[in-house]
Formats: sequence, structure tokens, C-alpha cells
Amino acid sequence: MMSETFEHASCDFKSHYGLGTLHVYSFGPHEEDNVLCIEVPPADSTVGDPLVRVQSACYTAEIFRSTDCDCHEQLHASLEAVFARGGYVVYMICDGRGAGLLTKVRGLSLGDSEGLDTHDAYKRLGVRVDPRDYSRVAMVLHDLGVDQLRLLTNNPKKVDGLEATGIRVDRVELQIAPTPDSWRYLDTKRAKMGHLLDAVLMPEGL
Repeated sequence: MMSETFEHASCDFKSHYGLGTLHVYSFGPHEEDNVLCIEVPPADSTVGDPLVRVQSACYTAEIFRSTDCDCHEQLHASLEAVFARGGYVVYMICDGRGAGLLTKVRGLSLGDSEGLDTHDAYKRLGVRVDPRDYSRVAMVLHDLGVDQLRLLTNNPKKVDGLEATGIRVDRVELQIAPTPDSWRYLDTKRAKMGHLLDAVLMPEGL
């Protein structure tokens, strides 16, 4: 795991989901150098390893509510689960699977003009399909005293990335039902990116 210094601030946090603590870890001067974390105490003392969701930004879905992916729904489901049971939601400010907004929108444009899925569009642009690095997430979790967890994810790379830092990970699936707009995106993640999803079927009636 890379060694970096960071600044840390926290405050009480009240949201539509409930009460918790909001942490920010700042690794540098740029906005994308921040990692956010919501911490929720366990619902009872019998709960085992904390439930954790690691999510990277998807501004098109999370802010502007685009319909071509499941990112908003995954974040919503994760927040509901963590506030119900206790745990952490760690949020990386890196859109486009870490490739940035410009690359993301260029890839979406190739989907419009040439019918490329997100995997093949990034290949066409000469960009790694998923360049995210989870070392800063691991540093945040280590700082909060978390060395083993139950990770809400379908992405084996997230599991591998955290386990490489010495964190013990048990995976908990987080599958969102496909919609007429999102099914192709989900099927691309399953078929070309190794995500552990059930076979994604086009919704009936299309």
C-alpha cells in the first residue's frame, strides 16, 4: 500500500437515512484527492464485521439521475443497508471509474455514434477500462480501525484491491434489477469486466 499523508476532519451527520458521522480525508489540494466516509454505529452488539460500501462518483446518475447505469440505485441501497445495520460508506471522488469525466463523456459519445459499450469505448480511447486504485480507501479504513469487513460489491477488483492491503474481505452481493436503459451497461460489466452478476436479461417488452 502506498504511503501518503492526509488531513482528517469529521462531524456529526444527519441525513434522510439516519444519523452518523461524516469523515473527510484529504490527501492533496485537489477535490479528487478527498475521500468521504459516512460511519454508522452498529445496530446492536451482536453484529459481526462491519458492512462497507466503497463507491466511486457517478455525477451523471447520482446528481442528474441519468438512467443508463445503476450507480444511483447502488448508492441508495448501500446507504439504506449501512444506516440500518451499521458500517461505513466510503466515497471516492473519481468519476468514470477513475478515468475522469472527460473520458466518461467521450466514451458515452462513442456509444451514441458507434454503438460501443463502456468497455469498448474506453479501449478505443486508449484508456484502461477500470483504472481505480483502492489504496487511499484502505488507508481510511485502517485509520478508522477497520481491518476486516463485509463488502457490498459485485466487483472482484474491489475485493482484491482491499485484500492486497491486508484487509480481510467477505463479499456481499449488491445486485440491482436491470431496466430498459441500464441492462446493456450491466451486461457489459458482467460479460467483459468480470463483475459477479447474474446473467443480465433485457427486460420483457423490448
